[in-house]
Order: sequence, then C-alpha cells, then structure tokens
Amino acid sequence: MCASALAQRADGEILVLEFIKDRSQSNKDQAVRSFLPLVKHIANRIYLPENAALKKEDLLQFGIIGLLDALERYTSNYGAKFKTYAYKRIYGEIVDAIRREGILSKDQLNIINRISKATDTLRSLYGREPTTSEICEEVQISEEKFSDVYQSNTMNYMLSLDDKIGVDANDRLTRKDTIVDEGQVPLDAALEKDELKAKLKEVIKILPERKRIILALYYYEDLTLLDIGQVLCISESRVSQILNQTLMEIRNDLGIYV
Repeated sequence: MCASALAQRADGEILVLEFIKDRSQSNKDQAVRSFLPLVKHIANRIYLPENAALKKEDLLQFGIIGLLDALERYTSNYGAKFKTYAYKRIYGEIVDAIRREGILSKDQLNIINRISKATDTLRSLYGREPTTSEICEEVQISEEKFSDVYQSNTMNYMLSLDDKIGVDANDRLTRKDTIVDEGQVPLDAALEKDELKAKLKEVIKILPERKRIILALYYYEDLTLLDIGQVLCISESRVSQILNQTLMEIRNDLGIYV
C-alpha cells in the first residue's frame, strides 16, 4: 500500500508540473483532485470542540483554499516537492480559520508551539525534563512571558499540549501538532558564532540522506512526526527515534547542545 501511495504522490507531482508549464484549467483541476486526499487528511486530524462555530466541512473548504493558493504560488525552483509546500499552505489556512474564531491569538499559537518543540528537543538532549529557564533560553523569551502564556485563560482550551486528540485509538495526534508556527526558528538559530554555524552545515551535509530529510521536514517544513512517517513510509516512533539519534550526533560532533 505504501508503494501505491508513493505512485499516487508522484502522479500528483507530475500534474502540478504540467500545470506550471501551461497554466491550463484542465491540469489545475486534475492536480486539485489528486491532492484532495491530503486536504481531507489534514482536516480530519485537527481537533474541534463540539460547540465550535467551525465544522469539519468548513475545515475542508478552507483546506481547499490553501491548496489552490499553493498551486498558484508554487514553482519548480522552490526546492521541495509540491506536497511538502502544499501541506504548509493547507495547514496554515485551516489553522488561520480556527484562529479567526478567537480561540487562540497568533502570538500565543507561535509561542506555545516554540515552547513545545524546545521542550521536546531539550528533553531528548538532556535525558530529563528541562527547567523553565532552559526552555526560555532555547526559545529566547523571558520567564515572565513564559508564565503569562501558561497562566492565560486560553490555555484552558488547550488542556495539555500532549493530550492525544486523534479520531481513533491509532491516531497519535496531539494538540500541539495542530499549531502552525509561522515564526519557527531553524535548528542552528541558537548558534551565535559564525564558525559554529558553518560547522553545523558541514555536519548536516555528511549525514545520511534519510536523516537530512527528517531534519528538513521537521524543523524547516514544520511537518509532524506522524506526517513525516507517512512521507517516508516508516512508523511515527521510528521517525522520533531517528530524529533523536540525529540530534545527539550533531550535539556530539559540535561539542555543544543545539
């Protein structure tokens, strides 16, 4: 089934390239139909409270808007497959719609996601729960700001960033996976010295291809571990294992915590 999914994605990528060449309505319609399953996948994995003004059907419509926008903006020079580019546009359009409902502000969404990712990264690197000061240093916010975010009444809606909210027992999606961080800091942003940045690039360059792809999809394309697993046809737990191993290798090679 995985091979079939890969073939379907390849066909969709070809249709997108054909549309870029001739901008014909026919190729556009075919490309949209090819990526509708991606829109449904994203929309179905996002949690909505029962009394929310938006319904699943609304999320699908906003997702299609994001897909159409991605088709218009994408070029073959982007440096990534259309699926990866479209994922961010679809996801972003849906979450923007949820944000417009007033559940969480853009600033709160961004900070919560940055805190969440920093916590996961530091937990993997240190082998323990990071302290508040360590998280704040990683995210580059004050402890006062950290406290304000977590004492905000809007956090009552979030309940817990790690609560599983999947549609069935096999879905490992958590609330933090539904947050798009538009101001995400790349992995090497904390390295202040130019020579360390240069060394980091060299370390990443010699990593095996799969590890480079996982780093890029997680830190730069903002895909969740579950979605990276689907792209690479491996389990979510295996993605997490590879990502943690890669971070440890980078840390050891640089002699610092990244």
